[in-house]
Amino acid sequence: MNLIAILLSLLVERFAPSIDEVREYRWLQRIIDFSVKHSKIFATGGGVLGLLLILLVPVLIVGFLQARIAEWNSLAYLVFSVVILVYSFGPMNLHRQLKHYIAACDAGNEKAAFQYASTIITHNKIRSGDEHGLHRAVLDGVLVGNNERLLGVIFWFVVLGPIGAVLFRMSSVLRDDLFKEGESFVPVAESARILHGILAWIPARLTAVAYALAGSFIDVFECWRRNTSRWTHDWITGNRRLLVETGISALQFRTCRDGVEVDDPADWHGHIDSAHRLSFRAIVIWLVVIALLTMWGWS
Repeated sequence: MNLIAILLSLLVERFAPSIDEVREYRWLQRIIDFSVKHSKIFATGGGVLGLLLILLVPVLIVGFLQARIAEWNSLAYLVFSVVILVYSFGPMNLHRQLKHYIAACDAGNEKAAFQYASTIITHNKIRSGDEHGLHRAVLDGVLVGNNERLLGVIFWFVVLGPIGAVLFRMSSVLRDDLFKEGESFVPVAESARILHGILAWIPARLTAVAYALAGSFIDVFECWRRNTSRWTHDWITGNRRLLVETGISALQFRTCRDGVEVDDPADWHGHIDSAHRLSFRAIVIWLVVIALLTMWGWS
């Protein structure tokens, strides 16, 4: 059942462009606003209580529906799972945003390129006119986004069902959005960052293994051996570094002190396309493993 739900969800994600307009999570912002306005404990306890307050209602609702629908009808549970998965992917479709970005670059439309890149890049600040930095940030965003947008959601869906997919997406959205809301949100945002780091830890490593299997295994193994201590020093940021560095190693890109080295700036499109293809192969590997687990009755 899980495998069918995942396959159907990936098909909807791939061929339904209008789904991006639905995944804006405005209801989550309303919960945040309500929590801040009506709760004196929002920012106490290091932000943990505030985070629990935000997560409580949606998690309880999805958990209740998951339990009741699963008992009631298997087909209805499949539909429910597909809806939750599709809603938890994203928030934007990486394939479509990447196509728009490359088209804008080819057309010389710098403003549009930055606009589309902003939907791909995670935690990178790019100076205007820094084409090299922009392309590198997009390449990193592809390697990280594969786990953030799809594989992390799929992992927790397999482990916990729809409630796991929702929890992973909510932790990601809260981590990214709460820091923008002002100082009063910082404790809760930090708690959300830690929660997301915990939830992303295992999927990030499984994705890195998939990169190794889909690319150069020896290069990834050497990268992993050489950088493990650095990734574990700050284990939350290490999730991102792990995905970027193993992905680059899997693709056997030449590296320099500042990142990926490219002789011709035009080569960046080929590098980004190669990263996207690697992420697609990693997804296929995940699906094969889930199919085998399903056959053996483990999923």
